[in-house]
Amino acid sequence: MDAYRLVLTVLVMAAVVVAILLFEKRRAQGIERDTRDMARGREQHDEGPGDSPTDPGPPR
Repeated sequence: MDAYRLVLTVLVMAAVVVAILLFEKRRAQGIERDTRDMARGREQHDEGPGDSPTDPGPPR
């Protein structure tokens, strides 16, 4: 009975580790996507109208 409990414990621990790694991978991909989108947003904002002192941009 002890070997059965040991094997079961190891399997459960392995399943928990796999679940954590899969969650962290999705989270890391989400962070990477968000930072990429933020960088693109800054580039577009930096090049947009009204950013230059000589370009007043659209009338308000």
